[in-house]
Amino acid sequence: MTKNLTLENSYLKVVISTLGAELISLFDKRDEVEHMWEADPQFWPRRAPILFPCVGESRDGKITVDGVDYSMVRHGFTRMQEFALVEQHEDSFVLELKDNEETLKHYPYSFRLRVVYSLKDSILEQTFEVKNADSVPLGFQIGGHPAFAVPFGNNGVYSDYCVKFDQDLSINRHLLSTNGLYTGETRSVLDGSDQLDLFYDLFNEDALVFKNIPSKRVWITRKDGGKRLEVRYDDFLHLGIWSIPGANYVCIEPWIGCADMANQESDFFSKDSLITLQPNGEFSASFAIELIQ
Repeated sequence: MTKNLTLENSYLKVVISTLGAELISLFDKRDEVEHMWEADPQFWPRRAPILFPCVGESRDGKITVDGVDYSMVRHGFTRMQEFALVEQHEDSFVLELKDNEETLKHYPYSFRLRVVYSLKDSILEQTFEVKNADSVPLGFQIGGHPAFAVPFGNNGVYSDYCVKFDQDLSINRHLLSTNGLYTGETRSVLDGSDQLDLFYDLFNEDALVFKNIPSKRVWITRKDGGKRLEVRYDDFLHLGIWSIPGANYVCIEPWIGCADMANQESDFFSKDSLITLQPNGEFSASFAIELIQ
């Protein structure tokens, strides 16, 4: 049965669902503002799904392991799985997903995925821990997908806001086809700037995907200053920024792994930035969200 778990201190109140180990509320008690997207089904009914064992779309909706095809939905199956609460502390929770009858239909490996949420002052840290519980090498991609409400409460409108990077960047986005695969084309987004202005039509062609981005810290904030929502993602290679045009949110998505290319070979181990663990091997990566007044 799905439960909602709460972490709370004098700064923040955080709610996590055991379904998908998904962050569903990030409430700033200092100004009484909710910072997670409301999950309006008219646009997108999720808030912060965890991406595992795949990031993005798999070509033909499948992965191929040892010559056998397995169906795989976009961003993997984790968001639809119930996690067990295995540790609970005053300032942290540890939720765990193990392979089961349903996951084995799509991903033929024994694994343990733990998601750790830790709260300290105005910072929420999310850590992914993967263990290979199989007797063969385990491959996977992993990422976060939190959708933050914009504007912050009643403070302005969507176009008053921007995403600021920790340095000036000259970067290209990697373009996606209508079925979510990379075409191999790129297009310039920033040319020596640290600021990406938000407007609804920015996402008319799906997510802005920046592979191997040198920046490891971004802020969502009003263009004229004020409160900032910071995401730090030192352990991750790529960054996706996404919304659905007309919806009042923006996703900041740290990834290790990306969708397949349109002409990608089907073998699972050919996936972009795939992490490989030997039997009993372990992996960990974290990103942090901070609300700065």
